[in-house]
Amino acid sequence: MTIRTKIAVQFSIIVATILAIFSIAIYLISENYRQKEFYNSLRDRALTTSRLLIKEPQIDKQLLKVIDKNTLSSLYPAQVLVFNDSNQVAYYNYEADTIYYSPELLDRIRSQRYIETTFGDKQVVGTMYSDTSSKSYAVLAQAEDVYGKQKLENIKETMYVGYFSAILLTILLGFIFAGQSLKPISNINDEISQITATSLKRKLETGNNKDEIATLALNFNRMLSRLDKSFELQKSFVSNASHELRTPLAAVKSEIQVALQNERTPDEYKGILSTLLHDNDRLIKLTNSLLVLAKSEDDANFKLNPIRVDEVLFSVQDEILHLNPNFTVLIDFDEIPDDMNWVTVHGKVELLKTLFMNLVDNACKYSQNQQADIRIKANKGNCLISVSDTGIGIPNEELEHVFEPFYRTKNASTFKGSGIGLSICRRIVDLHQGKISVKSEISKGSLFVVVLPHV
Repeated sequence: MTIRTKIAVQFSIIVATILAIFSIAIYLISENYRQKEFYNSLRDRALTTSRLLIKEPQIDKQLLKVIDKNTLSSLYPAQVLVFNDSNQVAYYNYEADTIYYSPELLDRIRSQRYIETTFGDKQVVGTMYSDTSSKSYAVLAQAEDVYGKQKLENIKETMYVGYFSAILLTILLGFIFAGQSLKPISNINDEISQITATSLKRKLETGNNKDEIATLALNFNRMLSRLDKSFELQKSFVSNASHELRTPLAAVKSEIQVALQNERTPDEYKGILSTLLHDNDRLIKLTNSLLVLAKSEDDANFKLNPIRVDEVLFSVQDEILHLNPNFTVLIDFDEIPDDMNWVTVHGKVELLKTLFMNLVDNACKYSQNQQADIRIKANKGNCLISVSDTGIGIPNEELEHVFEPFYRTKNASTFKGSGIGLSICRRIVDLHQGKISVKSEISKGSLFVVVLPHV
């Protein structure tokens, strides 16, 4: 079932339910009003008959019957009975061989003074009437409201016709209304069907930019922009990775070709193998960096655990010094916090170690004294780790590009590297809901600050 059909059906059901409740309510109210109106008419008829009979003794009973038959035609033939204190019939306005009545009903009338009840299809009213001599009479009036029931039946038939006509009209208009309402979505579907991987820059029409359809189109356009950016990053990644891998692979091939051109002494072969080993290490390091960068883009299974930042930094210090004994790594607190939770973050140990390994390695590598200074401080919301050096620095115009994959500053071209490390750092910080920033001055050094929310 299409959305258009669902909307039309649901809309029709809602309207049908409302109309049914409304119609039933009108019918019940009309029926209640008819009964009350008829009871009041019966009571007036009973009191009028009693008044003529008791207060106007000169009026003959037969004459009164004639008057009864020729007045209040809307209630005709209403049957009126008047009983005295001894429950004897003082008057009746219809022809009958035997008058049937219930003494219990007369007792109820005398005790309650006024009652309304039914007998078969007839409505019955019982009331008390007193004359000037304080004699009390029980008066019964009963009749079938033929005219009122006919009017109510006409109302019911009119409601049936109106109800089903309204339902049919609602269904028709519901389909038209649903079609018009969903037309912008149909237009969006048509536009989306024409977008391919080569046309991600194409945008959807946003209409009036105010309703939910416009919001959907805007969100879809933002998604297209993100997809386009991801595709561009992927293309750039593949292109740059191919370029970076090609250089050491070409060097390895050249070394092998040179080695095969002539006979070599064992020492010469050892030298060539040593060079090949160096190039192979470079390839391994580059490949591992590319793998970390690629894996960091997939955070579907990323699970965070409480981690002490200072412990991660001391572990990084040990590994850096083990791999590079000539490096110097200094770690200190600006102020040791009373609560160790201030230096505990939700994160993944391997990724945090990669983050700080890259920052510390760069600080030592680009500094003449091969030293990195690490400072730890914390506030109520975050743990801040700064890594500073006194190295070559970064030109101001290139600061905004240093976190891009494979980007290397001009003054760093003489140092070995692939330009992947800082882009990995930024991605890891983003995964930990943190921030990374850099300040630098040429020939004076750089300061990288990592801000991570603590527990």
